Amino acid sequence: MARPAKHDAHTRAALLDAAEQLLAEGGPDAVTVRAVADRIGESTRAVYSQFASMAELMGALGARGFQLVADLVNAVPVTDDPLADLVEVGAVAFREFAVTRPQLFRITFHQISVEITRQPEAVPALVASYESLASRFARAIDAGRLPERPLIEYAFAFHSFTSGLAANELSMQPPPVGASFWAPARDVDLAALWRRAIGAFLGGLTVEGSGPPG
Repeated sequence: MARPAKHDAHTRAALLDAAEQLLAEGGPDAVTVRAVADRIGESTRAVYSQFASMAELMGALGARGFQLVADLVNAVPVTDDPLADLVEVGAVAFREFAVTRPQLFRITFHQISVEITRQPEAVPALVASYESLASRFARAIDAGRLPERPLIEYAFAFHSFTSGLAANELSMQPPPVGASFWAPARDVDLAALWRRAIGAFLGGLTVEGSGPPG
């Protein structure tokens, strides 16, 4: 009988979880082979049994982030108002990803690294995240709500807009003492703000006469 592999898919998942925790605690510099191995009580051999290099490990983290975005976007219900659906894609799916997994948001969308996107494992997940969003824009075009333009243009603009909202929410820090205008910001309904902002953004792209998101 063949001897079962000591380091298997469970080890791989544990290593990725550990790497994500380290990323959240100290940024990319905190993710080292030794630190990841120590976090799960294994030797560095466990890491190298699953990942040939640190670049490959970071690529796997990137793939995790891209796939999570694709899954969250695909989970947003499809209605008869494709623009309203796009508002939900941003305000629900993308915001959830950014605020609950900020460490992954930063390496996949906000401070994306070429080293990550060049890793073979990351590419299919990156494509999946793009296609999940592009398909929503395709529906809006087919419904006559948006003018015919390359999907990549819409995806790029939407990504840029929502990434800015996410980055600002994640970095929200009070200004210097004396800036009294900041006090009400603590009571801002950020989810509602996202919806209004994305709705206004999409409204500016619509075909004349088709109306803003429902």
